[in-house]
Amino acid sequence: MNKHIVFVSADWERPQDGRSNLGAASILASLKSAGIPYTLIEDAVNATDFDYTQLEARVLAAVHEREVLGQECLVGIGAYIWNEPVTQQLTEVIRTRTSAPIVLGGPQISYAEAGTLENLYPYANIFVRGNGEQAMVALAQGECPEKFGIHCAGDIDHAQKSETALEELASPWLTEVMKPGKSVRWETMRGCPFRCSFCQHRESSDRFKLSVQQLDYERITKEARLFARAGVERVSILDPIFHLDTQRTVDLLTVFKEVGLTAQLALQCRFESVKDEFIDALEGLNVVLEFGLQTTIWEEGIAIERANRLDIAERVIEKLKARNIPFEVSLIYGLPKQTLASFRQSLSWCWNQQVPTIRAWPLMILRGTALDKQREKFGLIESENEAIPHVIASNSFTHADYRKMEALAQTTNQPDTATQKEINDVVFYRS
Repeated sequence: MNKHIVFVSADWERPQDGRSNLGAASILASLKSAGIPYTLIEDAVNATDFDYTQLEARVLAAVHEREVLGQECLVGIGAYIWNEPVTQQLTEVIRTRTSAPIVLGGPQISYAEAGTLENLYPYANIFVRGNGEQAMVALAQGECPEKFGIHCAGDIDHAQKSETALEELASPWLTEVMKPGKSVRWETMRGCPFRCSFCQHRESSDRFKLSVQQLDYERITKEARLFARAGVERVSILDPIFHLDTQRTVDLLTVFKEVGLTAQLALQCRFESVKDEFIDALEGLNVVLEFGLQTTIWEEGIAIERANRLDIAERVIEKLKARNIPFEVSLIYGLPKQTLASFRQSLSWCWNQQVPTIRAWPLMILRGTALDKQREKFGLIESENEAIPHVIASNSFTHADYRKMEALAQTTNQPDTATQKEINDVVFYRS
């Protein structure tokens, strides 16, 4: 008999996208398609009304309900940088007060070095690296195949990741696990071929294959049609670089027009990969292009393996302005080799290019990234007692300099003041 899955999604709510976690929904869609019962417990750790005690009570109540009925269950938790304290507290409580095995997945697990998981999460029983959809189905069915990135506590840890083909996965939208509202998060692919040292996507690039990492056209078309009929107003596409494959991108944009998708499409982009065919295909769609430039300083770009061709960026910006295509540029402050003066220089470049919207985010060191291993090299010092630690000093700037950069960033960012704090605490870097 299949085990019941109690799935905990402690997400980070963004004002424009809401709190629904697409990764969690994709796992639940696979469970639903396999006929596996589940209970979703969802919350946002940065919400003003978040109460850990209430979250804990809901989880324990769900597990105890299964225990009273004599049903086996597993507790699955998505582990992210923003819910690390919650994950640690929950796993200890669940382990000591119930008999349910605990399964951890998500970036905090996927990018942990081999042999470290048991020390990092001593109360967890099972860990899943990589895509978790097929792994959770297998675990619910009483199986534990290592090919799905499953590692059981106490066994030899080979740090193997699941290589699930996306076309085999059920859609959270088409299975009605998620229902479209005014704003949705969406994906058409996973993975990135670039190797920015601050980004967890870089590890995927070793085995990145477009044919394997893309969702199929049929599913995307059905989902786009669903969004159009539901009157969705904004679609945040989470692909690291949406237009990486120009022909495929043009085909997708054509589909969006054909199904009558009028929602604003937020697309993550890279200046150097923008082709004229992509710009042409945007005609007739409501889009905003989000360019993660991070820095305009060559030495800083080299330090984070993200050096930019500003000449190309300038040409692309001129084309976008000529077509009246909305776009924004994001920067990071707190980078290795950065100074207060160089951050101002990056901002000045954006101002000189008349970038309509500039975002500036503090540097966060994500687990398993190259930068995670270079803390000492660059003298990176992180903040303490914050939900998401970020770099506040280094070999090249003082904490006082950081405060000035922070003030510049808050002045430059242009959302309304009611959502300023939430947007400054952005979780996902743009590619």
